[in-house]
Amino acid sequence: MRDSPHKENLSNLTFDQLVEFVRGLSEPASGASDLWKWIYRRFETDFGLMNGIRPSLIEKLERFAEITTIEPLEERVSADSLTRKVLFRLADGKTIETALMFFKNQGSGRDRRTICVSSQVGCPVGCAFCATGQQGFERNLSPGEIVAQVLYFLRLMERETAPDEANPQRRLTNVVFMGMGEPLANYDNVRRSITILNSPKGLNMGIRQITLSTSGMAPEILKLAQDDVQCQLALSLHAANDELRRRLVPLARKYPVGELMPVCREYSGKTGRHVYIEYALFDQVNDSPKDADELIELLGKGGFPVNLIPCNETSANGFHPPSLDTARAFQKRLISGGVRAMLRVSRGADIGAGCGQLKSRWLESR
Repeated sequence: MRDSPHKENLSNLTFDQLVEFVRGLSEPASGASDLWKWIYRRFETDFGLMNGIRPSLIEKLERFAEITTIEPLEERVSADSLTRKVLFRLADGKTIETALMFFKNQGSGRDRRTICVSSQVGCPVGCAFCATGQQGFERNLSPGEIVAQVLYFLRLMERETAPDEANPQRRLTNVVFMGMGEPLANYDNVRRSITILNSPKGLNMGIRQITLSTSGMAPEILKLAQDDVQCQLALSLHAANDELRRRLVPLARKYPVGELMPVCREYSGKTGRHVYIEYALFDQVNDSPKDADELIELLGKGGFPVNLIPCNETSANGFHPPSLDTARAFQKRLISGGVRAMLRVSRGADIGAGCGQLKSRWLESR
């Protein structure tokens, strides 16, 4: 095999594809298993440090392969140490954000460590309340760039003491595709990254550990079901009527709620899994009793669990979180109407943990 200016990026390969690549180097397939474990269980990026792999394979990997790495540019940690946000620079100089959030056990049986990953540089949807949406769209992330965000924080968790010293469990519990970008607008790469995260030979993350959040790309929602992508699905709804939702989520002009909700019901029917409704609460925009009643009517009883999230403040867009009393009243009205509703606490407001905020501030400072 001759040297080539193009190196195969192993971070973009599923396990089966890695096996084929190793075989193409005239090496035993067992080398792929060893390599996969070094990348996804020991989080190593330097082939020269991968002890136990055949020297001939290492020599070929150094000539013909590479592993995605991302460079941390800026890091912020919340005052309570439970949220950490990192701005990364990619190989082409573009930047993305990723967050690590720690949730203490409140009766669920375990503490949770959740990594919120980006799927695109910028976002094509342009939601009015979202800092990323105001930055425009630049490009899709590769599968390797998505998974590299997870691996960065796994290395960090290995090195550092857990926030809850009484329970120093460092294991990752969840990955959520709720960072920069619309995951379903980068369908193939996101799907492959989930396959990599799922692999029992590596991170071995199950359906309930991965959540993909979409602003509502109806055809791709059905494709997720058809392809049996192993993750949970969340819909960023934010309004139960089309007039208001079009103001908040421009994609609603293409996929109105009357089309979107039947698609979500079809997805649930085919997969046997709930679609979770994400509803960001904005003061005097979508937080009235009337808004709650419209949401009850749209969702019906029991079929769609709702996560209510008071919004993060973003600069110069006029959206603000409601009072806690208003948020609780909205939740209570939904529950009274037969809708399962959880009121989530906004995380990392003191460090700009809302989607795109850290990048926006970094760009403004340049």
